[in-house]
Amino acid sequence: MSNLPDRSGGPPASLLELLWLDPEHLARVRRWPAWRRILDEARSHASADPGVPVLPNQDVSPADRRDLLLILARAEATDSDGVGTALSSSVHEDGKFVPPLVLVAGELRFSFDEIDALKATATSAVPFASGDDELRAAVDAARDFLALSDLSPAPAVVEAMTSRIRDAFGRVKRAVPPDYLEAQVERALLEQRRYQRRTFRGEPHLRALLHPDGERGALLVYLPVAVCDALPLYPRFGVRLVADAHLAVDQYESYAFALAALAVAREVPAPRPLRGEPASR
Repeated sequence: MSNLPDRSGGPPASLLELLWLDPEHLARVRRWPAWRRILDEARSHASADPGVPVLPNQDVSPADRRDLLLILARAEATDSDGVGTALSSSVHEDGKFVPPLVLVAGELRFSFDEIDALKATATSAVPFASGDDELRAAVDAARDFLALSDLSPAPAVVEAMTSRIRDAFGRVKRAVPPDYLEAQVERALLEQRRYQRRTFRGEPHLRALLHPDGERGALLVYLPVAVCDALPLYPRFGVRLVADAHLAVDQYESYAFALAALAVAREVPAPRPLRGEPASR
């Protein structure tokens, strides 16, 4: 994790931890004009060098890791309007489109695979189904449904069955916290990393939504499955990421464009100094 000072020279407002990067796109990222200037400036001022972050599950050179962290830390993040402008500017006079590079920041939120969520919900509810006809019926229906061969239902169908179990569980007062079922399901799915997946450009990807600070809407983000094991075990967390901006590729998504992540850093608030300890050193 790299503790980077803010541009004013004061203590950092947040910490950045590089989680993953795509080595195949590093040369293009380095050539992006605004980011090229950041790297040139860092090389001319040794004090701006954040050091070399560790990526234990990736064979990436120290220079590549250092440069990507510098870009993620120093470059200005754009919003949804900025992404739209970048897309419009990437259409050439002859109609050719080349996905532009963008840097975005905010809270990355993951949903879980619908089938896995149904399995975890039914399993967690089983101990409470005895003596509760409605809950037992909902769990049995889910089991019968999951036992079907060649199961490939629409997500909404699966979500309806999961909601049926949750509703039945919630109608009876039990000797557990009100959020017990949801908490157990989330913990199981997080530990197994059962994130929602979609096919993007012919390859399986994790599907997530990025909620930029100060915006009501969200940005659709696709991350390669290779990122999965590098993610912290939280369903949502702050990030800064470099991405290719693509036109919409899924008619069932309500988003005007999609971002394909090329580098991801986790952003967390800087810890407060202990009492009596100076704020910066």
